[in-house]
Amino acid sequence: MNTKSHRFCPILCIVLCLLCNAIVAQNNGVNFSRSFTKAKRTARLENKPIFVFVYTDWSIASQKMFETTFMDSTIVHEIEADYIPVSIDASRKSSFAKEYDINIFPAYVFFDTDGNILFRELHYKNKKELLKTLSKTKSKSRYLVENLDSLVLTLDRSTVLQTLDSISYYRDDYSVKNLVKKYLDRNEDQWDEPQHMQLLQEYVTLDKKYMKYVSRNNKVFFLLYDSLRIKENIAFKVFLNSLKSDARGRPVYNFKPLKRWFRKYKISDLDKMEDFIKIKYCLWGRGPSVNNSVNLLTNYPETSNDNVLYSSVIRLLIDKRRRRSTDFEELAESLESSIQEGTSYWRYDLLSLLYYKNGDDAKSQEAISMAQEIASIIGQKYEPTLEFIKDKIER
Repeated sequence: MNTKSHRFCPILCIVLCLLCNAIVAQNNGVNFSRSFTKAKRTARLENKPIFVFVYTDWSIASQKMFETTFMDSTIVHEIEADYIPVSIDASRKSSFAKEYDINIFPAYVFFDTDGNILFRELHYKNKKELLKTLSKTKSKSRYLVENLDSLVLTLDRSTVLQTLDSISYYRDDYSVKNLVKKYLDRNEDQWDEPQHMQLLQEYVTLDKKYMKYVSRNNKVFFLLYDSLRIKENIAFKVFLNSLKSDARGRPVYNFKPLKRWFRKYKISDLDKMEDFIKIKYCLWGRGPSVNNSVNLLTNYPETSNDNVLYSSVIRLLIDKRRRRSTDFEELAESLESSIQEGTSYWRYDLLSLLYYKNGDDAKSQEAISMAQEIASIIGQKYEPTLEFIKDKIER
């Protein structure tokens, strides 16, 4: 071998090593840090925003993000070049998820170089969807770059609603709710203004101060807005605030504080609220207790609250006294379109009921199998609802 060949070999080896390292790095996907505290220091030093991916091991959609979107070379380059990427397992660091009101996974939280939150988004995203989300951070709009404490100083009743629309577009609903709270706190003596009443009925929180005002002025609110929805919101929020746990840490059902609250502020329909609370208690965050839901919903009126979708549909399926017909095929199609990656297995369970009602037993069993698979992955016990109410569904 000549001298040129000897010189060429080391250079070739170095090039090949660099190529191999690049391929390995690409195959490993985005190189996430595990420390948010360290990321904030690095963000200031490198003048880059922080991209936090919040996931759980039991979330199918979260794992799919690691296996697909975060393995894409364009996504890897975009995130590692322009952001300080951090991944947080909410199962182990629940405080982060609680602080930023995250209960759906995966979630994406963006912070500026000083560690102030810009916005957050939820659910599985493919390459195109995530690139669209990342592009939002490059906007120079004041509604994105200014912090909420600064923005709230510029608001008054003539500009607040328009500003909230802009905040919703450039950031997210989480930022909107925080800005509303800051604004209402600054203008507590003007809550009887129509614009402020609108904010209270749309964004009222678990804070007792807001609940007392809405309850005390419930007659005015009920003239302006949907009274059933407001009563349900008040009822469940008062109920949650009064919940206590037993020795094992399980919530204890207690309806007495809600009775006292409704009587104190002379709010009507307390009898309806008791059934509503029982249903919510069965469903909220735990999945339904099927026997209780079937018994309670037979005489319970339709509710506008999304969290009782499951029970409302069961009522439609078993109620033989419906005054108008329901298009169950359309309902099934609507539910199909609402299902996303990482959805709750109860949605597939509900879909199995609608397929059965429509006479499609094969698709009903497929939906049950999917529900069983998801429940198995996240380690939860699942019993198909269809077996409990099959004889109550007319076909």
